[in-house]
This record gives sequence, C-alpha cells and structure tokens, in this order.
Amino acid sequence: MAQGSLRCSQCKQTYYCSIACQRRDWSAHSIVCKPVQQNFHKLEDNKSPFETKNVDVKDERDCPLGITKEKALGADKIMFSDLRSLQLSKTMEIKGAVTEFKHPSDFYVQLYSSEVLECMNQLSASLKETYANKVHEEDYIPVKGEVCVAKYTIDQTWNRVLIQDVDVLQKKAQVLYIDYGNEEVIPVNSIHQLNRNIDLFPPCAIKCFVANVIPAEGSWSNDCITTIKSLLMEQFCSVKIVDIFSEEVVTFAVDVMLTSSGKLLDHVLIEMGYGLKPKGQNSKKQSADSSDLEDVGKMTAENKIVVDRSDLIPKVLTLNVGDEFCGVVAHIQTPEDFFCQQLQSGHKLAELQASLSKYCGQVSPRSDFYPTIGDVCCAQFSEDGQWYRASVLAYASEESVLIGYVDYGNFEILSLTRLCPITPKLLELPMQAIKCVLAGVKPSLGIWTPEAICLMKNIVQNKMMTVKVVDKLENSSLVELIDRSVTPHISVTRVLIDTGFAVGNKGVVADKPGDVKETDVPLGVEAKVSPLEWTWVELAVDETVDVVVCMMYSPGEFYCHVLKEDALKKLSDLNKLLADYCQQKLPNDFKAEIGQPCCAFFVGDGNWYRALVKEILPTGNIKVRFVDYGNTEEVAADELQMIPSEFLELPFQGVQCWLAVTQPRNRHWTKEAIARFQACVAGKKLQARVVEISENGVGTELTDLSTSYPRIIDDVLIDEHLTLKASSPHKDLANNIPVNKHDLQSDAPGLQAISSAEQWRTIELPVNKTVQASVLEIVNPNLFYALPNEVAEQEKLCVLTAELLEYCNAQKSRSAYRPKIGDACCAKYTKDDFWYRAIVLGTSDADVKVLYADYGNIETLPLCRVQPIPASHLQLPFQIIKCSFEGLMELNGSCSQLMIELLKNFMLDQNVMLSVKGVIKNVHIVLVEKCSENGTVNIADKLVMYGLAKNITSKNQSALNKEKMNRVNCCCTELQKQVEKHEQILLFLLNNPTNQNKFIEMKKLLKKTVSWR
Repeated sequence: MAQGSLRCSQCKQTYYCSIACQRRDWSAHSIVCKPVQQNFHKLEDNKSPFETKNVDVKDERDCPLGITKEKALGADKIMFSDLRSLQLSKTMEIKGAVTEFKHPSDFYVQLYSSEVLECMNQLSASLKETYANKVHEEDYIPVKGEVCVAKYTIDQTWNRVLIQDVDVLQKKAQVLYIDYGNEEVIPVNSIHQLNRNIDLFPPCAIKCFVANVIPAEGSWSNDCITTIKSLLMEQFCSVKIVDIFSEEVVTFAVDVMLTSSGKLLDHVLIEMGYGLKPKGQNSKKQSADSSDLEDVGKMTAENKIVVDRSDLIPKVLTLNVGDEFCGVVAHIQTPEDFFCQQLQSGHKLAELQASLSKYCGQVSPRSDFYPTIGDVCCAQFSEDGQWYRASVLAYASEESVLIGYVDYGNFEILSLTRLCPITPKLLELPMQAIKCVLAGVKPSLGIWTPEAICLMKNIVQNKMMTVKVVDKLENSSLVELIDRSVTPHISVTRVLIDTGFAVGNKGVVADKPGDVKETDVPLGVEAKVSPLEWTWVELAVDETVDVVVCMMYSPGEFYCHVLKEDALKKLSDLNKLLADYCQQKLPNDFKAEIGQPCCAFFVGDGNWYRALVKEILPTGNIKVRFVDYGNTEEVAADELQMIPSEFLELPFQGVQCWLAVTQPRNRHWTKEAIARFQACVAGKKLQARVVEISENGVGTELTDLSTSYPRIIDDVLIDEHLTLKASSPHKDLANNIPVNKHDLQSDAPGLQAISSAEQWRTIELPVNKTVQASVLEIVNPNLFYALPNEVAEQEKLCVLTAELLEYCNAQKSRSAYRPKIGDACCAKYTKDDFWYRAIVLGTSDADVKVLYADYGNIETLPLCRVQPIPASHLQLPFQIIKCSFEGLMELNGSCSQLMIELLKNFMLDQNVMLSVKGVIKNVHIVLVEKCSENGTVNIADKLVMYGLAKNITSKNQSALNKEKMNRVNCCCTELQKQVEKHEQILLFLLNNPTNQNKFIEMKKLLKKTVSWR
C-alpha cells in the first residue's frame, strides 16, 4: 500500500492520504499520538489535532486543514492559515478584555491568560528587536490573507497585521491588527514581511458577536453602540463560546457576562429595547439573575399598590419637521449635543417638581432598590437635594449608577441610596428635555473647543430662543436656534461659523455626535468647580543643569528629567502613592476637559500616572500627555480618574525641550537626523544650558561630557550636515510668530496705558488707504498691532541691525533695567543672538514679552536679554503699526474675555484688510475687514451683532458713504473712457484686417490707452 503524502500535524509520524482518512483513524491513533512541539493552548482530551493549523503549513490550497505537507524552507510569504490555532471550542469559557467594538455583532476580545501575556511579551520584544532598524524592500507588495508587520499609526509600535485588501494603484493596504482587532488603511511601503524567526503564535484577539439576539430595528442604532461600548470597551469580561463560524477570520458567537452587573449582554440589549430574541429561540434561556427577571415587570410602592412595568415607560414629546416653538436651552454639552425645553410646559414642570418633592419625602429609604438599566425613577440631585425624574443609564459600581435627568438633559453618578421608585402618576407629563443637534455646523477643528461651547452658552443663556425643527434624527432633533429678541435676529449657527469655531455642514448630521456626558445642574445653571493648580519644573535662561532625555520625538521635541536634588526619588514615591489611590476604585465622575490634569492609565506597564488632557476625540477616547515623562497616548474615558490636589504639589517633571541652536534642513526633521540625535542622547547623562524659555518649553544646548572631550549635540548634527544653524527673525517671519501664554501682565486697558509712547513712532499710512496686513497682537479693540505685508526700508533696517549689535555688545551693566509695558527696547533674539528693536507687551518678575517692531515676531525673554534703546535708534519709524477699531465701544466700559477671544479667532495671525480712517497720536483708526466664503466680513459689525459691543460712529458716516459713492462714480467714468479707447482699437482692426502698414498707428493708440490708465 502506498504511503500518503500528508502527515499528522501533531506527532508528524503517521502519514495519511486525506483528512477523512485521518478522522477514521483518530480513535486508534490518539492513543499513541505524542506532539513534538507544545501547542499554544493545551488540547482538550477529546480534541482531534486535525483541527489545529500547524507551523509547517505554507499554502492553504495545497494542504488541507491541519495536515502538514513537506515543503522546502524559505517560502516567500506567511499566510493567516500558517498561524497556530487557539484551540477554542464550543461551551468553553474564557476571560478577556474588549479591545475593539464596532457594534454587538462585530467586536474583538483579547484573551487574558498567562499564556497570552507571555505570547504578547515575546511578540513585542521580537518585533521591536527585528524591525527597529529595518529598511523597507521597495519592490515588496503584500497579498490578501498574508500576515505581515506594521507600525500602528497612533503609538508607533510594531504589530502583526493581516492584509485584508491591497490597492496597488494607490499603494495602500487595509490591515487588521490581529492581536487587538482594530483596522487601519496604511501605505504599502510601511508594511514588512513577517520574519520566519518569529514564532507563529495564534492571534491574541478573537472576533465575536453576541449570540441569541438580533437588532430590534434591522441594524444596531448609534445610541445602542454608544451605550454598549461604554459598558464593554477596555473592560474585562467573561465570555462563553456558543458557536464557531469559519470565515476569513474565525468568528465566535458568544455569551458575554458583564462583570459590573452579572447580567448577560444579550439580556441587557433586549431589556433596553435595542435587541430582540431570534424567532424560534428557547425563551426559557436565563441569565445569572433569572429569578429577578420574573419580578422585574412589577414594583411595589410604599402604598402597596402593585404597578405593571409597562405603566412606568415615560412619554416622549412628539416633534415634527417644520415645528417651531419658543423655548430655553436647559443644558449644553456641545453644539451637537444639547437639550431644549418648551416654555409652554413651564407651569406643568413646576407642578411636577412639587409633586415629586411631596412623594419622595413620604417614601421611606429602600436599601433593596436596584433599578434595571433603562428604568425611570426618582433621583435626588447632588447639588440642591431636590428630587427629579431620571433614567438609569449604566451601573458605575455595585452601589452607584449613572443617571440622566429626563426633564433637563444633564447627567451624574449617584449612590443607589439617592434613588427611589416612581409612580405612573409622576410619569404622565412627557419628558421635557428635547435632545437637539444644531443644524448646519460641524467643528472647524474636528472637536468642539471650550471657547465655541462658551460662546454658544453666552448667546442662549437666560434667553427665550425660537427653536425650529429642520430634520428628525434617530434619537434627536436637528434644529435651528434663533434669538429674535434683537434686531437683526441672531442665528447661533451663523455666529459659530462667522467666529471660526465651526464650518458649514450641509450634509447629514451624525445621529449621535458625541458620547461624553456631563454632570450639570438640572435647571441649566452650570456648576463651577475650583480649578486645580499645578506647576512645572522651573528653569532660568543661561542656567546649566544635568538632565537625561526620557522621551524623544525629534531634535525639535524631546522631554528631559532634570537631575536636581532628589526630584526623581520624589517622583517614584509619588507614582507608588498614585497607583495605590487609583486601585481603590473609588466612585469616578471625572469629566475630561482639555488642559485639565488627571490620573491616566498607561497600558504599556499597567500603572497610573499624572497626565494632562490634550484632546477629546470624536470616538470618545481622550489623548493625554503624561506630564512626568512627555509621551502622548490615547486612552478610553474610563482609564482616567480625577486627581487629588495633593498629587499636584510636586512640579511636573517632564520638561519639554528643543535644540535651540539648530533647525531642520527643510521644513521637517529627517529620519537620519532623528536617528543620529537619538544615538547621541539615549541613556546618557547630559549637561543642558537653557537658551530660551517659551510656552512650548525650553530651548536648550545639550553637551555630552562622557566623551574624551565635550561634545555639543547641536554641533554634531550641524557638522554631519543633518541640520542647519538656526536663523534670525526676519528670515523666518512667516513661520515663526509664537503666541506666549506665560503669566505676564497684559492688562493694559488701552492707549492711555502705554508708557513712553511719545519716544517711538511707527510708520503712518495715508488716510483712506487700504492695505493688507497681518495682525500680530491684540490687547483690546482700542489697541492692536499689525504688520503691513509690504515692508519698506529693508536696507536701512540691515544697517540698523548692525549698529544695534555693536551698541548693545558694548554695554556692560544690564541688571537694573526693568522695562514697562509699551516701552521700546533692544531685545536679543534667541535664534541668532542678534539685537533688534522691540516693544514690550508684558512683564513679570523675571521675564518680558516683546514684539520685534520691524519684523513682527513675538517671544518671551529673560530680563538679561533686553536693554534700553537710545533715541538715535528710534529715528527710523517702526515697521509695525498701532491700530484701533473705528467707532466701536465695549459694553459697560470694559472688554470681556470672550470679546478678546473672538477678536483673536477673527484676526490674530491672519491677513486682514485695514482701511485707514484717521491717525490720532500715531494710532491708526481702522475699519477691519476679512475675506470669507460668503464675501467680506466687517469685524466690528460682528461684535455689535453678538451683543459684545456697540457702534458709536457719528453722523460723519453718511458723509463717508457719500464720499464712497462719488469715488464709485469717478471709477465708472474712468472705466467708460477705457472702454471707448478699446472700442477704437477694435474698430481699427475690423476696418484694416490686412493692412500691415497701419499697425504702427494702432500700437501708438494702444500705448496712449495704457499710459492713460
């Protein structure tokens, strides 16, 4: 009998001609079959190894499942089928964490066991070692189904990926990170082949869907996805395998046990109305708390009346497209997530509140009240102790729940002791909070900034707004908000677009734009929390300190630990205390806000660290910067905790730095420069001299003293032609106008506050001249600085720079000089150490904020880098100009911070058109206009329209309009004369089409026309 060519994948001793043959022989062969290599997971006693895909399998088409074929080493590609199997079977229960969640029918669970952890650690180490300095093979094109290696875009770590699709023309590939479950489209040239020396571990994440439930509406709603994602994402859970489906990626039908409530996820989906049982399914299937489900439809109030659960479903206000009503905005999360109330129902709501207070005051506290997710009950608001109607959204812990106030729209986490059952009588009034999305806008930066939300609150607070329904979304209404109490009427949509906080959005608005919840006062009054205070490690210009680089992105951004005293020991002790605090799992109602400190979980080592919130992503995840180390990571909302003030006493230790003496050869740092810089600093104790301090951190000069002679890192990079020496301010004007946010005195109220104003002057533009200019600094509407785009006197400025350098270097004593706001001075620019003329914008005890008066750059300098300027060097007028709005007055005689923020959004660092209406004491009275998609925008008119200022333009405005009309008429007359001349030329050509001798006469006529123009 001929021997088969296929052999058992476990013992590799017995040969078969087919899988069917192996199946028939398994009962006898299993007694003697001994594996030659230990599998990733232990085989079940009754498990046949033909279901295990072995390392040796190289081509799925040639080798049936589980039987290896002899093949020469060095096959080109490793396919997904080559990876070992996890050996999971039906009824098996596993532990894991949900690492990717699209909807209940598509999510990934990363297995949690000692074997998986060991596998992940080995993979991470192997990939990092193998691909750290890997050079890409330019001709390499991956194929669908191949397992490769790629860097994840967000954290730049090496991971295994499955190629799902390849677009050869676009040179991009869609990949699945098989150990986590997330997908990404990445360039083909960033993908590497999986090295054969790396063990072919099974995928560490399995694709799942919830068994025994289907979507109630045909597909899973956005509200369902958001709610369930908050319960599952990055949470450990218990999963029982119900069924296994062989697809491109093996998919598991699972029962998911929620650790927070002990319930099965399919039951929760059905209870909340998101899902249905499939037809024909055994309705007797029970969850761990099945005995409670029999009674969940009933509740007994204090008066012993038995209530059917169907009577406890609150009514919903019905709105139709085109409806318009007078209302108030009760709560704002963002312009895409806010709640309105109808004014016509105000008296009914007041009566309801009185009834709630009376009823809840008579009900005895109940320790056995555990409402189900989705139930409506009475909740005692933490701010005022009053009772309100609320819906249970999720269990935050065994003793606390997240609830939403159904008549106001705000949320908070409450102890179960502050809840009590509700009666049908109290649910007769429909829920008064109408969930809304503002029509026609989307955030200009991708997320809504605090300034945008503040502006919207400022427009709508304490006002009756006209609310018009323009569309119905799944769980909310798309509305327009208009304030008709003023003329002209104010559209909130238009305001957000005009101020630059939003852009127009004529497309479909997402059903659930955001899933970040906020705790707020039921009556719409925004709660005020005392801000936390923190500091950074303080350094001074020209100070020299020992440092180690703890995080490096490029020579333009790296982070250092300053080796002063016992700072690092204090940091180590603080980290231990912080970890103990966070592991107590205290009730956490932390709401992330940009710029706010917090405790954040770092998945890299499983510990908690201090962090600052950098960005709130549309997915609900948050980007944080770990302030003691410098790295930036994306974390889930539940991986943040509120930080007590005592953990902020130690200054943040991760000092952001850049090399001050060098700059990239082009606009970006090259890979070679970054690699060389890393080699120079990694793991070394360095000496850092502070060259510059700004809002972006510390400009330093690093020196390596561990070599035979001191090596300045900047010089190493420059000498190897990897970088260039930094330039002077006038050379990089367009790209180097930093905005400083140090705590400087910048409260100068206006023109009167300028000291020594008579000692220096700027260029003066002619009245009625219109110029294009860049706005550099805004003090208030009565004083802002601008630089016209056309700068003259370049030769004189070069001579002046040389004179200043000679004068300032000759001065010896500088310590006594303390300039005042508005003074002119000499300032030493940090990038080239040349002296330039400057104006003082703000001062502190040690620093001074200056505006370079001929070039427009702004930076903060130590006092040692500024000097008095002699009068002889002020004779040439400054190239910047001082400006004031024409005919604009602040309300109440003062300028609000919101007004300043709006002006900055409109004008700062932007090109505008300045029309000079007059010049008073060297200050240009100007009309400021800015081009937009909808035409020219008058900035002053916008401030008046938003109620932030008033127009005091005198009757001279009519005369000005008349002058404009005369100018227009004049222009029309000139244009008519030009047209007549051109008509003569055309007529000449028509009358003399072939007479070449007449062209001289025609050219003379044309020259007259051109010279006349």
